[in-house]
Amino acid sequence: MPLVTADSLTPAALDEPLYYLHNLRTVVRWVSDHHRDLLTDAECAQLVALLALAEPSQALLARMTMRKGALFRSDTLNYREIPDIHGALNDLVAGGFIDSAPALPAEALHALCRREDIVTLLLAQGVAVPKSARKSDLLPTLHALSTESQPLSDWWPDAPFSIVALSCMPLLDRVRLLFFGNLHQDWSEFVLTELGHQRYESVPFNGDSRAFRSRAEVDTYLAIHHCHETLTALVEAPERLPLLTEQLPPPDDNPWLENRRRKLLFAAAHSAERLGQHDLAQTLYQQNPHEEARVRLYRMQEKHAPPEKLLPLLNKELSGQLRPETRLLLTRVQHRLQKKLGQKVARAARSPLPTRQMLLPKQEQRVEFATLDALTHDSCLNGYYTENWLFTGLLGLLLWPVIFAPLPGAFFHPFQSGPADLYRPDFVSRRQQKIDERLSSLHRGDYRDLIRQCWHDKFGISCALVHWPALPEALVEQALAIIPAEHLQVIFRHLLADLRHHRRGMPDLTLFDADQRRYQLVEVKGPGDRLQDHQTLWLETMHRHGIPVEVATVTWSPSP
Repeated sequence: MPLVTADSLTPAALDEPLYYLHNLRTVVRWVSDHHRDLLTDAECAQLVALLALAEPSQALLARMTMRKGALFRSDTLNYREIPDIHGALNDLVAGGFIDSAPALPAEALHALCRREDIVTLLLAQGVAVPKSARKSDLLPTLHALSTESQPLSDWWPDAPFSIVALSCMPLLDRVRLLFFGNLHQDWSEFVLTELGHQRYESVPFNGDSRAFRSRAEVDTYLAIHHCHETLTALVEAPERLPLLTEQLPPPDDNPWLENRRRKLLFAAAHSAERLGQHDLAQTLYQQNPHEEARVRLYRMQEKHAPPEKLLPLLNKELSGQLRPETRLLLTRVQHRLQKKLGQKVARAARSPLPTRQMLLPKQEQRVEFATLDALTHDSCLNGYYTENWLFTGLLGLLLWPVIFAPLPGAFFHPFQSGPADLYRPDFVSRRQQKIDERLSSLHRGDYRDLIRQCWHDKFGISCALVHWPALPEALVEQALAIIPAEHLQVIFRHLLADLRHHRRGMPDLTLFDADQRRYQLVEVKGPGDRLQDHQTLWLETMHRHGIPVEVATVTWSPSP
């Protein structure tokens, strides 16, 4: 299998009229080369046929692929760069890529037609339509004409347009999945992207680093995805939820697929809870080891189970290893149960966070910048509005080789800003040894050189943890010169404990005193604002480890 990197795939320039087609071809060729063994011979042959189409026909197929759904009215297919739409349609029909006469249920026909179209159709069938009737009122009348799906020519023989369907959509969805590694990104997110204006890290791709090890795993992903879609549609048919849960895929030995299955299980349980199907919700929550499922389970049982039976179970849960956010949420349930039982609520002792009260004149700029100006005006302090970018960026620079290591399920294509599992629970555990090796540089003292070298070597290359505009070299140098390695160790470890949640909530401002080699982190709260849970967890963690942090509570001074 060839090693393919971003450098070997050339994105189209946006001044090319058919740049989107160039990028779509890139996807098809990438998947054909990289995942040939995960496609059937018939699928591969169809992709070869797609690339052999005349350019206008390929362009029309690309345009239809980027639009929502698989059904299209012929009179809506108008593109300046494709002058002969009729010829392109005929070419696609001949190649088996579209169906020129798909069978349409009444709902699909209703969705594709304007009100005046439906009125004309019904009048042609001898059905009178009240002038006051809205489009939504006409769907039952269409059902009365036929409960069966049928071509437009049977619904409306003299229709002034035709309706065609993308019959190759299942294959294109499979190609999209193999390229993106998910189905929530649509084609337009890639084929309409200014790829030439971004730089991406070169990650080697080979058989060992692929996410999908077999076609069966691709089918499992698709099954999970279809269950999600069905679950979303169950709002109108809640009685079908128990039937859907019987179709949920079994546990999978592929870690990232199993993570998706657990998310589906959680969504199904949450739907059951909202619909009042508490027994089903409890069963699904109990089957799911995901921590969010444990929180929802106890919150639900809090409303329905006797507190004297639930509290011992919750106490046992809290004695185990939990994410900080999970522990915080479960502790709140514990306190409410203790109050119900008349027990004394044992709250953990907390040192009060240092707080600064500030009275500032009302300004047009954001309160964070107004506070920064006030704290650095007429002082030796140099400050930055860093929010979540400074420490996350420093961590990204230190761990760059780890982040872009080609692990299975991490990279699907050469245009990624980070691994697909960056915010999944097992991101750290899969790379623990390499992460520990890089973090050990904080003890050795060579972390500064590693971060500086990475900043110079990788500047501008897209990375999910590094926001380059907010990480100028001057800020990096001041941070490395003044912030102790012990403090970086605490912050990096807390970040890595749960990257998905902990990349948010860090203090807004970073102030440096170069002469005294000191720094200060400041969380700014404007009028009416208060600390959120994720912010409080960061502030308490920092304060507990001696990191200089404070909360600046700002009040606007009255107008003169």
